[in-house]
Amino acid sequence: MTAEQNKKSIILQSARELFFRFGFNKTSMDDIALQSSLAKPTLYYYYTNKEAIFNEIVIDEAKRFMDWVEKQIPQNIPADEQITLFFQKVYTGLKEYAAKMVDVPDCLYDYSPHGRPIVEKINQLFFEKLKPLLASGKEEGIFEYDDEETTLSSMVLMTNFLNLDWIHRYPEEKADRVVESVTKIILNGLRRRK
Repeated sequence: MTAEQNKKSIILQSARELFFRFGFNKTSMDDIALQSSLAKPTLYYYYTNKEAIFNEIVIDEAKRFMDWVEKQIPQNIPADEQITLFFQKVYTGLKEYAAKMVDVPDCLYDYSPHGRPIVEKINQLFFEKLKPLLASGKEEGIFEYDDEETTLSSMVLMTNFLNLDWIHRYPEEKADRVVESVTKIILNGLRRRK
């Protein structure tokens, strides 16, 4: 690891700890500088603002999270069961994050100019993890669809509600039922008609 990579790693780890402990709004660049034992100008050398640090953390967390979800799914079960587990694991994992991240910044949401690139990157991760499951279902004769890209884009769009903001706004029992219902709708749309 180079000296530059090491400093960035220190900044990101320090900021991550502060964001999870105090939330985004209550964490300042001064706090991050103090936590990382680096001068504030050093932070600005690597990151233009707090949002840039947060964005990098979010993308890194999303990658790790999606890898974790993928590892939780047994490969020896039918594709429709894999997709069901995929959505369940994403949802339960997000509930855990929601409990930690009570002060999620507006910049994460799709309507924000800062948030759109983050959301698009997270959607792309989702897309990449669903693609082999969808292809496997077609090979197994469980799923029937015409255009893989359009089908995957539709699935990602239908699951865009799975975010921390949504989880914070709805009672857990209702959210559980909604996730189960959306999963059934997606699978019923994909399953081959007999």
